Amino acid sequence: MTIAKVELRAHQWVHRSPVPLPELAFQHILAAILRGDYVSGDKLDTALFAQELHMSLNPIREAIIRLRDIGLVEVTPARYTKVADFTAADSCAALSYAGVLAGTALRKALPTTGEGLRSDLAAYAEEIGGADGAVGRNAAVIGFLTAVTDLIEHPRQAIHLVEATILAQCALQFSGVTRGDVTQVRSAAAGAAAHAMRAGEPYAAEKAVRALFENLA
Repeated sequence: MTIAKVELRAHQWVHRSPVPLPELAFQHILAAILRGDYVSGDKLDTALFAQELHMSLNPIREAIIRLRDIGLVEVTPARYTKVADFTAADSCAALSYAGVLAGTALRKALPTTGEGLRSDLAAYAEEIGGADGAVGRNAAVIGFLTAVTDLIEHPRQAIHLVEATILAQCALQFSGVTRGDVTQVRSAAAGAAAHAMRAGEPYAAEKAVRALFENLA
């Protein structure tokens, strides 16, 4: 994350970063949520964020709108802004959607992806399927989605997967749902995905990745 460079002149903060203020606000609020400073249902104080970042409310509001569009916060005009409640159904839907996007991206990119990168992707899939605890599994999920995003050439499509990854990370972090009955299915899907990626089989990889993400939560 790029940090704004500021200096104090006449009691005002001067923005010295090439990163737009709404992006800085977005990163700041997102980081606070991912750190656990705010959990599902907690209200967000836009005035406090503006004070912390030494900026007006306008870029804070733009950041909140972006977080709302991703699905991370809920906004009720003139009442409250709060972190979204991640129910089991919502979490499964978020993870499944991330799997759809990642699978589609792999189907398109895998034929031109080198053996080394395919091996790295396969290793992430194996970690997802074989992780003993939620922490290791979640880290592998985010690592996998990030690696797939790096394969996408179209900027808008890459941003779309980044946003889906953010929502998937929050779903894994806040849902608290673990379905033990899908452990074997998840492991089998992870193995199939790893095999397809190492072999460079795009359609098989897409199918296995979708199945894997459908059984994460």
